Amino acid sequence: MVHNKYVVQTLEKKGAIFVERTEEVPPGNIVMFSAHGVAPVVHEEAARGRLATIDATCPLVTKVHKEAVRFAKEDYDILLIGHEGHEEVIGTSGEAPDHITLVDGPEDVAKVEVRDPSRVVWLSQTTLSVDETMETVDALKEKFPQLISPPSDDICYATQNRQLAVKQMGAEADLVIVVGSRNSSNSKRLVEVAKLAGADQAYLVDFADEIDES
Repeated sequence: MVHNKYVVQTLEKKGAIFVERTEEVPPGNIVMFSAHGVAPVVHEEAARGRLATIDATCPLVTKVHKEAVRFAKEDYDILLIGHEGHEEVIGTSGEAPDHITLVDGPEDVAKVEVRDPSRVVWLSQTTLSVDETMETVDALKEKFPQLISPPSDDICYATQNRQLAVKQMGAEADLVIVVGSRNSSNSKRLVEVAKLAGADQAYLVDFADEIDES
């Protein structure tokens, strides 16, 4: 549903069952798709399994999906900046698998190949850090000067606001504690931002009892 241990545990206590595939859900039941979004094939699988669906995809992720579909219809090569294996990246890639190439950081840029350098656009995973994304974009623009940017920023505004706040705090703090889960891209980025901003120490915890006050 979301990459947060507290939220997952709370929902499980209320009776929610978490599954990896729609095949695990008995026909006629209700399945909710996570905030990270899913590929069209997952919606098709749910329909074949006679499942009622609730789509909890974040609106910003939905926007990226629509951009991917639109650019694919216009026959652009789409360079998706994101982390391999992340649920959001899998879902977005599934919208236009024949047109999307994953770029997992600046180090991936050298091996990227496109059909026509004048018809290339970049999109991004919404939970990346702004600095991380732009570093990759800059490297892509060096290789593909005609690279097209999406109509608007794909990075989640809540993610941006938190990163800016942590960047300001990190420059002045000896210690930054981020409350979030280790499988959360957002939470891990905040720890990285704090350290890059100058914090002596930055840690990620799910719960207060994980903090060693000594």
